[in-house]
Amino acid sequence: MAKRRANGEGTRFKRKDGRYAAQAYITLANGEKKRLCFTSKDRDKAIAKLETALKENERLPCSGNDWIMADYLDYWLNKKLKRIRETTMLTYRRAIKNHLKPALGNHNLKQLSVDDVETAMDYWEESGCGEATIQKCLMVLSACLNHAMRKELVYRNVAQLVEKPQYTPKETAIWSIEQAAYFLHKSRKHPQFIAFLLLLIYGMRRGEVLGLRFCDIDFLNNQIHVRQQIDRINGEIKARDLKTANSRRTLPLVPIVRNALLEIIQKRKITLPPFNSTFEMSTSGTIVISEAGTPLEPRNLARTFHDLIKKLGLPRIKIHAARHTAATILKDLNVQIKDVQLILGHANISTTANIYQHGTTEIQRNAMLSVEGKLIGETAANLTEIISPAMIYDNEKLLCEQGKLTAVLTATGSKTVA
Repeated sequence: MAKRRANGEGTRFKRKDGRYAAQAYITLANGEKKRLCFTSKDRDKAIAKLETALKENERLPCSGNDWIMADYLDYWLNKKLKRIRETTMLTYRRAIKNHLKPALGNHNLKQLSVDDVETAMDYWEESGCGEATIQKCLMVLSACLNHAMRKELVYRNVAQLVEKPQYTPKETAIWSIEQAAYFLHKSRKHPQFIAFLLLLIYGMRRGEVLGLRFCDIDFLNNQIHVRQQIDRINGEIKARDLKTANSRRTLPLVPIVRNALLEIIQKRKITLPPFNSTFEMSTSGTIVISEAGTPLEPRNLARTFHDLIKKLGLPRIKIHAARHTAATILKDLNVQIKDVQLILGHANISTTANIYQHGTTEIQRNAMLSVEGKLIGETAANLTEIISPAMIYDNEKLLCEQGKLTAVLTATGSKTVA
């Protein structure tokens, strides 16, 4: 008598057309039942196909949707729509539209393999994508596949299994403290002088500078409250929340910035608004404005910054590098790293230390001169005490013996060994 199969193993039988069938019911991710059926002229092959599907189902309940990557990328992006920043969403959309869909859009989600992703990476590279772009694509794909894993649609994230390209960001060019001081001195009469002060003294982000309003300034307690930023998103100037929770911070209002703000208020003939502790995002009442009196375009601030740099003959740096410059100046002034983190509004202190603070050649030179002074200058008088007469005699004897040996070898035509 044939052995009775256990529940869940399914049935095997020969069909009227002579082919063998192996079938069983499995449970979908939504709890519904689905029948799988595999056929083959070879009985063992039909059974093997079914057993493979059953083993796969043990690791991962099957989905009712047979997802194509293009559809799942759109589905995932819509799920994240309310949980990520608009600028981040634009980055994700560009990566999906320009790179992920053309290379992987027609692939089946569950059948996506490491080879498929590696082939896509080759395609991106041949299309002229740089290492940074490829890494961004893999990051977006990996986030999408992690979502699919949580939904039990795939059992592994193949984007994390590929060998990622090595990418080393270029060292950010920054100014020395003398160059930054020269720039501020020469731009004293410039209409956007207050923006330059905020960039180089506080290391504020460009969007934070543009989003700062008079109602964010507490003149009574000499404090600046960074609470919003302004960006152009989808063709529109918008006030939006700051990058992280730590970005919302209170900074001391130093005299030169205070005087510059009061000068602007007097020049524009506006009534000094009281500090508003109740926070509401708005594009009205901003300190940095265009000639038309509207919030200044982020691109225009960068253009103005670079034009002035060129006019003054200073080394060209990115406008965001002013933030790096401020962080490095604070380091060189021996400000504690925790305080620098709070001034810049970083979420992690490692970001401040490893990315925004740079080595300074002059500081390193002074440090090495200090080491030289300690090791050489102050101990030179005591070197005769450190080196004993016996050591001097032994060295002189060794040199004498080496000289005799060299003379003998030269006379016999032999070569010395270095």
